[in-house]
Amino acid sequence: MDNIFEVEKLNSLRNEMTHLWGSVFVTAGGTIALILEHNKSALTYLFIIAGFLFTLLMVNAYFIRRNEVVKILKDLEAER
Repeated sequence: MDNIFEVEKLNSLRNEMTHLWGSVFVTAGGTIALILEHNKSALTYLFIIAGFLFTLLMVNAYFIRRNEVVKILKDLEAER
């Protein structure tokens, strides 16, 4: 029974990682587009900084989830 929970948790974490990775690409792409814009205003600089910070935040969350996945996989392998 505990094994089923671990597998479901693993699937949930992998799904969340997929969403985070997609969000990183969208946010980083938008930030790069704003950086390449010619007419920059104060609001544009604010969005560039916010995009950079959100990208870093999501990359950090992705690697935290990745570490959880690795730990669960090691636990499942040890149970075999």
